[in-house]
Amino acid sequence: MAASSSAAALPASVASATSKPEAEPAPPPKLTPYAGPLLTFYDALRDLEAGRRSKPVRVMWLGDSHAQADFWTGELRRGLQARFGDAGPGFVHLGFKAYRHNGIRFDIGGKWRMRPKAPSTSRRWGDGAFGLGGILHAGFAGMRHARMEMRGTQWAKTPVVIDLCYKFGLPYDRVRLFVNGKARRILEPKDKSDVSIIRHLRFSLSGLESIEVRQLSGRTDFCGVVVEAQPKSRNGVVLDNLGINGARFGTALAWEGVAWAKEVMRRTPELFIFEYGGNEASDIPPRPALYQRQAIKLIRRSRYIRRDVSCVVIGPSDRADAEDRIPPIVEAVRTAAEQEGCMFWDTYAKMGGKGSLRSWRDDGRASEDGVHLKPKGYVELGRWLFRDLMADYRGER
Repeated sequence: MAASSSAAALPASVASATSKPEAEPAPPPKLTPYAGPLLTFYDALRDLEAGRRSKPVRVMWLGDSHAQADFWTGELRRGLQARFGDAGPGFVHLGFKAYRHNGIRFDIGGKWRMRPKAPSTSRRWGDGAFGLGGILHAGFAGMRHARMEMRGTQWAKTPVVIDLCYKFGLPYDRVRLFVNGKARRILEPKDKSDVSIIRHLRFSLSGLESIEVRQLSGRTDFCGVVVEAQPKSRNGVVLDNLGINGARFGTALAWEGVAWAKEVMRRTPELFIFEYGGNEASDIPPRPALYQRQAIKLIRRSRYIRRDVSCVVIGPSDRADAEDRIPPIVEAVRTAAEQEGCMFWDTYAKMGGKGSLRSWRDDGRASEDGVHLKPKGYVELGRWLFRDLMADYRGER
């Protein structure tokens, strides 16, 4: 009786709460599986985060001078590697004096030549086989050496895989390869059949501080070197920067297709980024319909190599000397991206549209030439691009 009296004395709100169970919380909404242009890239990142992937997630950026400086590309690389892991600098040119890479320091001695002589050409040059990056470099006079040194002391203790690409120019070529300051081996052709053919030397190291090639005799062309962490020691993302000053869509299309495909297949990228269009604005009059066809052809070439590869097409930025010529090129490139199922990233709109290059120049983010940006401008674009690439990503934690 006393217990009944005590229950009756409870406030109505408490009595109600103890006598009726609370409603079950609504289940979270089901996420619609992503099926957009970055599907393969996102799937690879998810597998990486979940520990199901045993190799790096590779991004391949083909572009012009905006990429070659490696500020824009470098910021995207930094963002991806900060989130998903740093698996190395990826592709690096050797013997290229007008070249930089955020993760590498260079020391180049003697005189070096470049092939093609005008690497941005849209016409076939020679046999069209220049390795992954579309340029060959060979020392031809003086004390010819090219040395690359890793930035960051962590690489000295990180097992890595090296892939050196070269092409003997003469039957008596001799190159001494140094690794971490010590002579490792001599590269020389066995006979005349070894000349003018792209070769690869692939090997593993327990740690990397530097790589150097010294030309002892002859004239060997170097098409670059790839440096990646061994997946068992460190896995993550690698971004190969294939930017060339003055390049256009036609530049990559002028490379011999089968030879270039073989080089790309050694990398198996999950994402292609195509960043051209700014140099096309120098044409008077411009030919947007041609650029659209070229963009489509280049995208399809990447799909011949890997059918399901993800792709991003980056539109050109504003130019102070071509303000009226840029918009039709932007729309032509946008149409090509949409037709081929690629993500389109509108640099022109992101910067502010017509006249934005002049505004960026006035506030210190663009160069005086009215075409290029300053490092902080490129870094800003890189941050925006990383944010937009990750906008629809749903990872596994």
